[in-house]
Amino acid sequence: MSAAEKIRKLKYEYTSQSRIGNLPLVCVRIGVGVKAAKGFLAVGNVSVGVIAVGLVSVGILSIGLVALGAFCLACAAAGIISAAGISLGVISVGGIALGVFTLGGFALGIASVGGVAVGAQAAFGGFAVAPVAMGIITKADIALSFIDIGQAANEGRIQFEALIHERFPDIWQPVVDWVTMLL
Repeated sequence: MSAAEKIRKLKYEYTSQSRIGNLPLVCVRIGVGVKAAKGFLAVGNVSVGVIAVGLVSVGILSIGLVALGAFCLACAAAGIISAAGISLGVISVGGIALGVFTLGGFALGIASVGGVAVGAQAAFGGFAVAPVAMGIITKADIALSFIDIGQAANEGRIQFEALIHERFPDIWQPVVDWVTMLL
């Protein structure tokens, strides 16, 4: 068997006959030289569907190395809710998290929680930077410092919430809840 024949065998394609509108219910295209998988449930090197799983995936629920969609789980993701090594979203969780509500090793957002937390309104973390911040090391207009998380949990939640409301009287309560969730 030649090398070209071996390479042609390194692929699998399946498209179901069942359809939802114009989309096949299931489309699987994995391997060397295959096109994008497009279906309600799409699985492939590149997948586009309501539920997409693949190296590069785009869909309402996307899982893969690189994902784009409403709910994403990937190495790098962008979505409304995303969890990834590098994550961008309204609610973003990851090693590097960018968005509105962020949680991560490095978190940058409106309300941030993390090892290094940078927030436009509030931040909580080891190193916290925001107008109102709580952390071991802080850079803020209004700051609360603590030595360990046990001390912060026992003494700081009510005080931290009060400081946030003092600085931002019209703040949206989920922002406050997000940055105080670990306390």
